[in-house]
Amino acid sequence: MSSIVGFESVVRMMMLESTELKRQLRSFCRRNRTALKHTYVGEYTAEEISEMLIQSLGAEEVKKILADIDIINRRNGDTVKYFMLILEGLKAA
Repeated sequence: MSSIVGFESVVRMMMLESTELKRQLRSFCRRNRTALKHTYVGEYTAEEISEMLIQSLGAEEVKKILADIDIINRRNGDTVKYFMLILEGLKAA
C-alpha cells in the first residue's frame, strides 16, 4: 500500500513540475512574442510552443533550457537569440 501512495506522490510531483515548466516557458514566449513572430513558430501561441518543446525535448531538457535562459538573462545576454537557435535546431532535426 505504501508503494502505491509513494508512486502517486511522485506522479503528482512530476505533474506539478511539468505544469511549472509549461508556465515558465509560456511566460518567456509571451514576453518575446515579437521576436518569435519572425521564426517558423510565429504562427503558434505560447501554449503551443511550450507543449511542442516539452513533447520534442522532454521535461529535463526544457528544465535545462529554462535554467540557461535564467543565467543568460542575469548576465544581460540575448535570451531570444539563444531560444531561436534552439528552435532552429529543432526545425533542422
